[in-house]
Amino acid sequence: MEPTLDDPDFWHDVMTMRVPAYREPTDDELLRLEGDVADAARDFARSVSTRESAYRANGQEVPDGIAISPDWILAYLYALREVDTIIKRLADRAARTAGGTGASYADLGSAWGGISKQAARLRWPGAVRKPTDLADNAERFELRLAGGLAEVIQLPERRGFVWEATGADGTSDQSDEPYGSRTEAAAHAGAFLARHACPADEPYDHEAAHAGCFEPHLDTAGEYVDCDGNPL
Repeated sequence: MEPTLDDPDFWHDVMTMRVPAYREPTDDELLRLEGDVADAARDFARSVSTRESAYRANGQEVPDGIAISPDWILAYLYALREVDTIIKRLADRAARTAGGTGASYADLGSAWGGISKQAARLRWPGAVRKPTDLADNAERFELRLAGGLAEVIQLPERRGFVWEATGADGTSDQSDEPYGSRTEAAAHAGAFLARHACPADEPYDHEAAHAGCFEPHLDTAGEYVDCDGNPL
């Protein structure tokens, strides 16, 4: 039987980490990755280059030769700096997601170029939590899938974990009962997000979806919030 994305059992399997998590890439794969990053940076440089902007403003086609101009190279260097900033931000998010669902600091350090688990702990403090960790005041764990966003939240006084989510189609929901572990709650949240994905050509319009929404919502703590989850 084919696994389905709205089946919590499938998500339990997904949330169980495989070892090893990845294989060493080939030289060709690394070269292709470098080329993809370089292409993305060049596209960004073309967007922000004042030289290219001047050509476009005058209705002229941008000649290929400007890529050797020192100011265009500086635009490219600026783009690479932005890529580096984005990579660090994405890496932080990935580390916290992995750590929140079962990866150890040793796993994070190995994936980040073989740094020690102590170095990984310093780089991403608080990222790793055991799935059964019910310590008070645990941070919220975010799960992004199929264009939607879910948060797994620990209840106070060690009463378990709940989730609340909004799918890509604008549908929002939350768990009815707490789960015993963060992993179990995340599995059910992932199933919800998969059920409420929307086609790429039909993006979710928050304004339209909530045009007739006048009543406030209740969050998991029983407090009233608006459609975006902000306290009233």
